[in-house]
Amino acid sequence: MKKTPLLCASALLFVLTCTLPAFATEEQWTTYVNERFGYSVEYADIYTERDEPENGDGVWLSASEGKYALTLSGGYNVLEEDGERRLRSRLENVAHIVPGSEESGPDWYRVIYSDDGGKDGNERLFHEYGSINANNWASFILVYPVEERERFAPIVACLEETLMIAPEDAGGKELRTDAFALVNGRVQKDGTPLDCEVYDIPSGLDNGIANWAVIGTGTSDAVTEKETGVWFFGSEGEFMTFIPLDNENEYQDLLWSPAGDRLILVRGSGARPDMFFDVYAEGMEKQAEFSGLREEIAWLDDGMRIVFTRIDGIREGGAFPGLSYGLQLSVILYDSAVEETIPLKEASVTKNFSFVSVSEDGEKITILETSVRSPKDWAGEEKINEREISVPVPAAG
Repeated sequence: MKKTPLLCASALLFVLTCTLPAFATEEQWTTYVNERFGYSVEYADIYTERDEPENGDGVWLSASEGKYALTLSGGYNVLEEDGERRLRSRLENVAHIVPGSEESGPDWYRVIYSDDGGKDGNERLFHEYGSINANNWASFILVYPVEERERFAPIVACLEETLMIAPEDAGGKELRTDAFALVNGRVQKDGTPLDCEVYDIPSGLDNGIANWAVIGTGTSDAVTEKETGVWFFGSEGEFMTFIPLDNENEYQDLLWSPAGDRLILVRGSGARPDMFFDVYAEGMEKQAEFSGLREEIAWLDDGMRIVFTRIDGIREGGAFPGLSYGLQLSVILYDSAVEETIPLKEASVTKNFSFVSVSEDGEKITILETSVRSPKDWAGEEKINEREISVPVPAAG
């Protein structure tokens, strides 16, 4: 499948007429355009929930509590991948692959997988398709029940045909990764040292990366907005890969998985009670984005699962709205292998839960339980009680 670009830097033209399945109408077709990474796609607007990450790389759409969903995302092709290489990377990070669904060409790839292989009788399919060129990549993941596969076939066809990336010669899209290097412990751009801190990768990890640094327009006048982000370097100081940020001050922390093949990038303004954190799989492809607290976030020993505190909402009448007393807090486990979240302790009208730590043997999770006798007691700090409890680490899978 070789697609002809219909996109230019200043205009987006769609000439394909798509056919909707029975549950949608022609008026519900809409076009999504991502100006940051120069891609667009036409999709059936059958969704009721919409969320856009702060970094502007795409959009998340869903309906019927996740029964139907669509994720649109894009980024810079900093790893200089083609369709075949990108497919290989994705196959290492998804489970329950539909046999024979893996296909790719020089500038595209496709794979279909399931969330649980149908173990609970409510199997959903994840139809993933991506387009890539020398500068950028873009992809969609369409989620729907397996029994509605035929019903969604026209939507799948339309998404694949209309997913377009700006041509490689479109102005303003090139990211000059060859200009950056780590020399004598300092990051340089075209030989000019930049004023930024350099971090060492934890000892014992062997993923080809030795150091990383956060740079942006505040680092030097030589750095542009599209070069703002986290830069990773090899043992000889050579550029390895890059994660873009809107502002270098977004960076708060970076946590490598035990095997070094995944990482958590913690972002925040420093002025909010919560921070965002992104999970990146091998190849630096963003896998998930969450809004969490200024509390601990940790990988479990299996290197695939993460424990963190999640803000579920604001308590009406609670004291100190900027602190935990005025928030509804739950402890969540995220499994990056199957891309699912599992509540370990959920907030109630009288209780909050915050993640504290994982035991040294990796078998227990310590949680701070904050509670009151009556919901109205959240307004009085003296009526709030705290204690530490522990829960066993769930078995993987």
